[in-house]
Amino acid sequence: MNNNLDRLLEKIKEQAELIDKLNQRSDFRFRSNQALILEYGQAFTKTIKPPFKGKIKSCFENCFQALLKYPNFHYCEGFAIDDELPLAVSHAWLINETGEVIDPTWIGEQYKNSTYFGVAFDQEFVFEFARKIKHYGILDSDYRNDHQLLREGFPPSALHPTFHSSTSVTE
Repeated sequence: MNNNLDRLLEKIKEQAELIDKLNQRSDFRFRSNQALILEYGQAFTKTIKPPFKGKIKSCFENCFQALLKYPNFHYCEGFAIDDELPLAVSHAWLINETGEVIDPTWIGEQYKNSTYFGVAFDQEFVFEFARKIKHYGILDSDYRNDHQLLREGFPPSALHPTFHSSTSVTE
C-alpha cells in the first residue's frame, strides 16, 4: 500500500468509529457513510489526466455530467485524501475500464498524490438515483432517500459488476 492509502484508510476508520460512538440509537445496518464504504469499497490509487476540467468544489456534479459525454467512464464515490488533507473527504471521481482514476475536480500539483477509496456504481443506478432524489451525489444525499443505503447497504444492482463482486469486500 502507498503511504496515502494507509493514511486514508486510517482516517476513514477513525471517522467511522467516532460516528459509531456518537450514534448509539441508530438501528441502521451502517451508522455512517464511512462504515458503508469500508464494507463495500476498494482502493483506487492510479490516476490519469482528465480530458476536461470541472468546476471547483463540484465533484458530484462534475462526475455526473461527465457520464453524459463520456459513456465509457464509470462514476465512483467514497473518500479521498491528498498529501495535505488532514482528514478523509467525501468525494466523487470517475474511472476508466482499467480502474484508473479520472478526477476532473482535483486538478493540479496539489492533488498529484491523491488517493481514493470508494465504490464504482452501475451507470443506470447513478441516473435512477439522481432522478429519484433530484440531486447530485449518492452517499451524501442518502438522507433524501430515507437513508436506505445506510439502513440496508448497497443493492447488488448499484455496484458496477466489473469492479465489485455481488458480495461486500469484507464478507
